[in-house]
Amino acid sequence: MHKTVALVKDTLDTLNSLGLNYCHFKSNEHLGAALAGETDLDLLFAYEEYEKVNEILLQLGYHKFNTAWFVRYPYVEDYIAISEGKIVHIHAHFKLILGESKVKSYILTWEEEILKNKVYLKKENMYTSRPVDEMLLLLIRNALKLPLISSNYQNKRDTQDGIREFTWLKKRVSKHEISVEAASKLGKKVVESIGLLYDENINYKNIKRFYSDAKKELQTYRRYNFFQSKLLRIIRRIAYIFTILNRKLNAFPLIKNHRTLNGRGIVITLMGADGSGKSTQVKSLINILSKKMDVRYIYLGSGNGPASWHRSILKGAFRIIKPKRKKRKGDNNNLNTSSPKRLFSIVYFLSLAIEKKKKLKQINAFRSKGMISITDRYPQTQINGYNDGLHLEAWRTTNNPIKKMLSTFEYNCYSVSHKITPDLVIKLIGDVDVLSKRRKEMSKEEIQKKQDGIKKISFDKSVAIYDLDATLDKNTLTEMILHLISQKMKS
Repeated sequence: MHKTVALVKDTLDTLNSLGLNYCHFKSNEHLGAALAGETDLDLLFAYEEYEKVNEILLQLGYHKFNTAWFVRYPYVEDYIAISEGKIVHIHAHFKLILGESKVKSYILTWEEEILKNKVYLKKENMYTSRPVDEMLLLLIRNALKLPLISSNYQNKRDTQDGIREFTWLKKRVSKHEISVEAASKLGKKVVESIGLLYDENINYKNIKRFYSDAKKELQTYRRYNFFQSKLLRIIRRIAYIFTILNRKLNAFPLIKNHRTLNGRGIVITLMGADGSGKSTQVKSLINILSKKMDVRYIYLGSGNGPASWHRSILKGAFRIIKPKRKKRKGDNNNLNTSSPKRLFSIVYFLSLAIEKKKKLKQINAFRSKGMISITDRYPQTQINGYNDGLHLEAWRTTNNPIKKMLSTFEYNCYSVSHKITPDLVIKLIGDVDVLSKRRKEMSKEEIQKKQDGIKKISFDKSVAIYDLDATLDKNTLTEMILHLISQKMKS
C-alpha cells in the first residue's frame, strides 16, 4: 500500500482548488507509486496555463530544473522537490510530444480533447486521462519507438512495461472502445491491427503492423522529417554515451550530464569525527539525489578519499617508505622528526594545500553551473593540525624566511575557503562511547578532541549550520539531511 507524500497531496489540493486544467495522462497503472514519490508524476497541463502552473509549483516549493540538452524536449518541464526523504518529480507536459528515445519527433494535437475528457479519481483527489486515451497513446508510443529488428524486443524493459500497462488498461477499456477511438484519430485502416493487439497484447509483429497502418496519419504530426530525426538521434546518442563515460571517468566534471538547478547550485558539506557515519551519509545522499539531479562529490580531507595526482604519488611513496610503527590517528605531524621525514611531510602538506585550493575553486565552478555539490569535510584555518586545518601554521611567526614563506603559501591556499563557502553545513555529533565502538582503533580522547574542534568551526553568517545526532538510525538521519537540503534549496 502506497502512502501519498504530503507535498504531492498539497500540490493536488492546490491545482484542484485553483481550477487548473491538468491530468495524469500516462502510466496510471502505477499511479500509487507516483503519488508516493517512488516514480515521476507525468502531468499534462493546458498550454495556455504555462505561466500559472510555473508560478504555483514554485510557490509550493518545487524547483525548476534545466535538463541536459541531449534529453531536453520542447513543452516539457522538470519540477523537483524533496519531501519526507523522497524526491518528488513532476514531469510537466504542455503538449503531447512523443516518439523515439532522445528525439521525440512527433507532437500530437490531442491535448485539449484529452484534458476535456479527463476523469476525476475521488480517492486520490486528482484527474487522470480516460483509460481509452491512455491506451491509444501507449500503443502509439510503442509504435514510434519500434526498433528495426525484433531481436530481444519482447524482453526489453520498455516492452515489458508496455505489456503490463496494456494488460491493466484492458480491464478498463473494451475492444470496441479502443477501435472506435483509434479509427477516429488514425483512420479506419488501424481497426484490424488494434483488434489483434487487444487480443494478443503487445508484441513486435502486431505493433509493427499497427505502425504501418497508422504511419500515414502519424506523419502529419512530425516536427522533424525522417532524416533529421535519424541524424539528431545519432548526435544525441553519442552525447549520451559520452556523458556516461565522462561520469565514470570524471574526465570533464564541469560538463552537465543531468538536471541542474535553474540558477545557482548549492554546496552541502558534511563534517564529523571518525565513526560519525559521515561517509555513509555522503554515499546515501549522492545515491538519492543523483537519480534526478547533476550531483558532484568532492573529498576535501587528507585521508583515503580521492586525491590529486601529485598527492597520490606522495601517498604511494609513503606506503613504500613508511616505518614499521604505524602512525596513530591524532598524532602530530612529522615537522619535528628527522630531516628526511620532515622534508617529506612539508612536501605532502604543500601538495595537500594546493589540492584543497583547486577543489574549492572547482566547487565554485560547479555551483555556477547549477549543480549540487556534496563535500566530505571542508578546509578551515581556525584549528591547526587536525579537522582539515593548517599544518605549517606554527611557522607563520618564525624568523626563518623559508619556513615563513611555506607557511604563508599554505595559509593562502586554505584561506580560499573564506570566500568560497558551503551553503549548508551538517555537523554529525554523537555520543563518544558509541562512536568509539564504531572506530575501535581510535581512543575516546581522540574522538572527543575532533568533535570539540568540529563544534567550534564557524562559517560566514550566510552559511546554514546544523548539528545532528550521529547516533540516530542512518535512514532517519538521511531523511533529516534531505529535509535541510530542501529548505536550503528554497531559500
